[in-house]
Amino acid sequence: MLTRIDYISAIVALGALPYSFMLADPAPMTEEAIKRDELLSQFAVFVVFLAFYSITAGSDISPYDVHVRQAFAFIHGHAYIDAPNYIEHAQVGPYSYQLHPSLPAFLLMPFVAIWGMSTNQNYFSIVVGALDIALAWRLLGRFRVTLNARKWLTVFFGAGTIIWYETINGGSWGVSMVVAILVTLIALDEAFDKGRPAVVGFFAGIAGLACYDLVFVWPVYLALLLFWRRRSIRELFWFIPGCALTVMAYVTFNLVRYHSPFDRGVTYYMPKDQQTLFAFRFFPGNFFTVFFMAPGLDGNFPYIHPTFGGQSILTTSPAFLLALKASCRRIEAVLIALGTLIVVTPSLFYVGNGCAQFGTRHYLQAFPFLLVLMALGVHRRLDQMSRILITASVFMITWGVWYVRFWGLGG
Repeated sequence: MLTRIDYISAIVALGALPYSFMLADPAPMTEEAIKRDELLSQFAVFVVFLAFYSITAGSDISPYDVHVRQAFAFIHGHAYIDAPNYIEHAQVGPYSYQLHPSLPAFLLMPFVAIWGMSTNQNYFSIVVGALDIALAWRLLGRFRVTLNARKWLTVFFGAGTIIWYETINGGSWGVSMVVAILVTLIALDEAFDKGRPAVVGFFAGIAGLACYDLVFVWPVYLALLLFWRRRSIRELFWFIPGCALTVMAYVTFNLVRYHSPFDRGVTYYMPKDQQTLFAFRFFPGNFFTVFFMAPGLDGNFPYIHPTFGGQSILTTSPAFLLALKASCRRIEAVLIALGTLIVVTPSLFYVGNGCAQFGTRHYLQAFPFLLVLMALGVHRRLDQMSRILITASVFMITWGVWYVRFWGLGG
């Protein structure tokens, strides 16, 4: 049954649709008219994907609402949460603490202040997911690609990657990632637009409060601003406050919870004989998950079944291969490729591959960087093979979303 948000977003989308997917390449206009149409197109993409995600989400509400619980705790002046047994949490004495970074909970606080524990985390996820795609559309406008190519890449990002699945799932892990994508897209958009170090630093910084792996890519942003945007060393000092704010929030939150400057939640959660979180021995399994894990085949309808432990990026979003077309002669392409490699490295050596997942959710934080590489490699227009790969990606994700809806993960 459609909910109210489905109806509202679908109706608004009907009016906004022409601005995003039916526009031809614009005729010469004034600068003010171009800015107006650009804003309208971003709004159009947002409402179209808000409707799309709302309708495909169904009526199920994820019980894994840890970010709502954490926001509720913050509002009431403490860090511990009320955690039922089905929610992963660290138990420290009589207190339960969530295992996820804190930024989603901070963003949810205004809504939890109004609706309390009745706040629907799925709705929050859908809105943030739609914003992700609107921001992806905005970011793609910073590159020399045709309007048609921009449409194709936006559709791929929103419907040809597991962002679609994680957005409508609305669970704790997925919400962390769609929020991480949100702030990363803003940081990249600023880096490729005005390149103000303070703004890039703020959003690149707080991205680390949604996904810790994104902290390691801070030097890449600095290098991008220094060597590509030609910012002076003095200007780059304005990058520091956003990162410092993130470090302060991270350390304070952990001191309150674990009396340690580091997040020890997963260590408390894991059995005492399995507390090694990062090691080279985990690399082969994670590498196999990312590049080779495929769906299973049998004689039961629908005959092709997602693997419970995930699927490789090549069997969910093969269009990401287009990122390889970016020229290594361009310094911005080299730096973004380096950032992609850096941001996925911790997950490749992590103890778990994500488990109980469709796709490879531990690598979602790299998707904005891969999108930039795809845009840099387009050379203005998309060729036929690129369109085929994007179409195949949308088909594969559609199949996965449909399968999980009716049969669940692993059949």
